[in-house]
Amino acid sequence: MGAITIKDIGKKLGINHSTVSRAINGDPRISEATRLKVLEAVKVMKYTPNLAARGLIRGKSNTIAIITPSYFSNFSVDIMAGIEPEMIKTRYDVTYYTTSKYTTIGTQNKDSDLFAKILNEKKADAVIVNGPIVGDPDILKRYKKAGIHIVYIEGKGDWGHRVHYDNQMAAAMAVKHLVERGRKRIGLLVGNYDYVESMKERREGYKKAMLELTGKYDKDLTFMFYEDFGDACKNALMYFTDKKVNGIYVATGDEDAVRVIDEAKKIGIRIPEDIAIVGQDDMKMAKVAGLTTIKQPISEMGKKAVELAVNAIEKNELKKMRDEIFYPELIIRKTT
Repeated sequence: MGAITIKDIGKKLGINHSTVSRAINGDPRISEATRLKVLEAVKVMKYTPNLAARGLIRGKSNTIAIITPSYFSNFSVDIMAGIEPEMIKTRYDVTYYTTSKYTTIGTQNKDSDLFAKILNEKKADAVIVNGPIVGDPDILKRYKKAGIHIVYIEGKGDWGHRVHYDNQMAAAMAVKHLVERGRKRIGLLVGNYDYVESMKERREGYKKAMLELTGKYDKDLTFMFYEDFGDACKNALMYFTDKKVNGIYVATGDEDAVRVIDEAKKIGIRIPEDIAIVGQDDMKMAKVAGLTTIKQPISEMGKKAVELAVNAIEKNELKKMRDEIFYPELIIRKTT
């Protein structure tokens, strides 16, 4: 036997199938008695609405897409830890994509190809993107015209809702703590600040704090890498050692901070006696490693992104863009 349809329910009750549809969708033109009768029949006959078909009729997919640079990075995992339980509470499905195919050497600035695919194939009513949209400068205009909402996490564009973190404050907090520990030659380990908004903001926060708290900003105390092929942290430590730093703010995250510590142990550098280290994010590994770090409420940011996406879809908000900011917290442990 095939799936039950609203026509089957209408035939059973002796009413038009359009009346059944209106009753199911809460149309005020339908009497309460008829509505209750229809809902009882829906339950007894085990009717399940065809969401895909309804979506096509309305031009909707009933789906929210999540796009991240990597499925397996610690940041992406913590973001999803916030997104997943919130998505379960909604009526929307979720699809998960990675731009890693487009963010390695030789393929930068092509990740908008993925955004174009989602748009062209009508795969989502809203997109939560972890980072920027790089490539086609007109892709945002096309999304806005199509009525597909964008919510950035730690990124921004000319149009779209935004959930972000005060990265400049985080960097300033790290520098201030290291200065209070008697460190003046403070190195910055940072990612691609030409491409990643959070790295750009942390670099700017570090620069301002160094000028304010030490009276000097030395650009040679910054080590930036575009891609980490496994030896970036080792190379960074060698670079900082050559520059005679006595403190490092690892703006790329706690995982890299722990790797720097491991490399330091291999060559007899004492942490924090020789070099004090501050990480970023307060991942679970930070507590295990005894790492002083700057906490970022990543999972909470994921939850907020879902709230903004659902609200944007339900209200079809295409003009007034919401901007939600979260703030850092210094967690002091053994590495400083």
